[in-house]
Amino acid sequence: MPLANTQAAVARGPVWAAQVFLLSLLFPFYLHVGPILLMPHRIVLLVLFVPFFLQLFVLRRAGPVLAADWLLFGAALWAAAALLANHPFSDAIQPLGINMVEFFGAYLLARVSIRSGDDFRKMVRLFFFIVAFLLPFAAAESLTHRPILLDLLPGTSVAPVDTGSRLGMRRAQTIFAHPILFGVFVSTGLGLFWYALRPRWLRIPAALVAAAATVFSLSSGALLSFVLQGAFIGWETVLKVLRRRWTLFVVLAVLGYVVIDLLSRRTPFHVLVHYATFSSGSAYNRILIWQFGTQNVWAHPLFGLGLNDWARPPWMSGSVDNFWLSLTMKYGLPAIAMILLALALILRGVARAKLMDPDDRLCRAGYLVAIGGITIAGGTVHYWHAMLAFVMFIYGSGLWAATGGGRRVVAPETGTQTGTAASRRPQYTRQPEPGVPIGATAPGPAQRVSFAARRPSRTSA
Repeated sequence: MPLANTQAAVARGPVWAAQVFLLSLLFPFYLHVGPILLMPHRIVLLVLFVPFFLQLFVLRRAGPVLAADWLLFGAALWAAAALLANHPFSDAIQPLGINMVEFFGAYLLARVSIRSGDDFRKMVRLFFFIVAFLLPFAAAESLTHRPILLDLLPGTSVAPVDTGSRLGMRRAQTIFAHPILFGVFVSTGLGLFWYALRPRWLRIPAALVAAAATVFSLSSGALLSFVLQGAFIGWETVLKVLRRRWTLFVVLAVLGYVVIDLLSRRTPFHVLVHYATFSSGSAYNRILIWQFGTQNVWAHPLFGLGLNDWARPPWMSGSVDNFWLSLTMKYGLPAIAMILLALALILRGVARAKLMDPDDRLCRAGYLVAIGGITIAGGTVHYWHAMLAFVMFIYGSGLWAATGGGRRVVAPETGTQTGTAASRRPQYTRQPEPGVPIGATAPGPAQRVSFAARRPSRTSA
């Protein structure tokens, strides 16, 4: 007779490490150890780097090693080579180590510690509590024009940043080094909260919390990330009956680019930057950054500039408000090529993973929405220090879906599992006729064997 299917969760990862990392971002204290500047999140990443590296690449306890893992590790190594090519060893060794820890170490921590949808939901729940905790301080800071949280923490190493006021309010930075970093941090919560929080009724209040915190940052990059995530959620909600809805989205985006290019006297990039910033001056500065930044890239395509200053007019600031351009300028075209290819493979692998559990599929949707927002917003802001580590952590937090971390359907009598790696085609199990031993490996001449198709249940497909 047919086998009854039950659901069982796969083994979980050390999710406590992901939780400790998120909590470490709340402490704005720096420790100088000789020439090395240690921050709480850097200490966590340093302590866990070697054991988690061994778990992923040697012991294989975080699922199969993916091409994206090697590409991101290769990009970190190329960045190290770029620093050594541009600076003496004594000057390069410290930023080399910090970049390896914050860039690849944060990805590695998430990759190893979050191994299932349950782990992912635990991480998102803590993230929500952190954003909700910061919201009242952000509101008070914006309305009173005082960095209240930094004033309440004695001996803090983070200095208040005066970036002027917008809409009559101070741009809140809470415990981060800059309002942009705070804004990107809290805006990332929209997609995660909307899909992965439990109970489901909490998603609207949680989305409002993320929205309010993002508004108080008054950062155009953070608002762009939030708006894009909202657009992705709306598209998915309205067109969920269409199987190729995201293919249609890409086609329409390309057509929109072509139409703008044909009808506008400005390039689509100029149009996007103009409408994605608070002021025309800020938009014009980002255009100049792209113009002169790309000239620096073509002048130093292989190993970039390292930490050297980039060529620009003397009246321009040295700030590069474009995360992807900044990486390319520092470490060269091979580094950014490996990073972008890794991100494309991550998106493809996670999006195509066959997840049997509806809650796991919601977690995947939240992950894809969140990284879509921060990836596109990275073209208008720069991620550094804690925010660089946080962004790479988010990138690594959803790989459980692509490496067999989803819940699976288990046949109790045989222990056979189907799930993320299972085919949708019927699976056949050999069932002996009465009188044939259960453990028989092959039918004898006098044995008759029947084959029964066993399909995944409709409720878990």
